[in-house]
Amino acid sequence: MKTEIVIKQGNAKVVLTPESEFEMDLIEKIVDSKIGYEKQTTVLTDNSYYQHRNHRIEINLVEKQK
Repeated sequence: MKTEIVIKQGNAKVVLTPESEFEMDLIEKIVDSKIGYEKQTTVLTDNSYYQHRNHRIEINLVEKQK
């Protein structure tokens, strides 16, 4: 997915835009799901010896159970 980070007046937004049919199908499945999805976003770094590395944002999508 194409990633864009928008920062305006102290607010930040990460926008993921699909670039393949698979990615578009994934988004449609999440939007059209009758059960729905739980969305969890985590911002992480590996912090050892007071140095941050491996910066990342992880988004977990979990299909809710009936």
